[in-house]
Amino acid sequence: MCIRDRPRRVEAFAWNAIASAYGSSPFFEYYQDDIRPFFEKRYEFLLDFNEEIRRTVCNLIGIEPHIEYSSSYSEPAPGETDLRDVIHPKRRKAETILPVQLKPYYQVFSEKYGFQPDLSIIDLLMNMGPESILILQNT
Repeated sequence: MCIRDRPRRVEAFAWNAIASAYGSSPFFEYYQDDIRPFFEKRYEFLLDFNEEIRRTVCNLIGIEPHIEYSSSYSEPAPGETDLRDVIHPKRRKAETILPVQLKPYYQVFSEKYGFQPDLSIIDLLMNMGPESILILQNT
């Protein structure tokens, strides 16, 4: 099933979840108009959604990553790290990726739960705004 075939309420639910989670964060009002369209527009393929939101978030943060897509599966070259299987629903990223010390940053619920690493880039953007790039550079 293409994501365009999902019931429309899925997009509304997703946006409501984002607004509920980040509505009280310092930069939610500033960035909500940039992020909300991704939860209102229907995409035929998940890759289209991912690519468009990646470009937007990178632009908002101020980074320009070099992205290359391959036309076929290839084994990593010697010395390269293969990160294709890093994201897994049953493992935390910290368990699967190279040791990285994420610099803690302000999070809305940090007083209650402490700093939570491995959240989405949206968490960083909504909580740190233009300073997001500094967190990424110092990590």
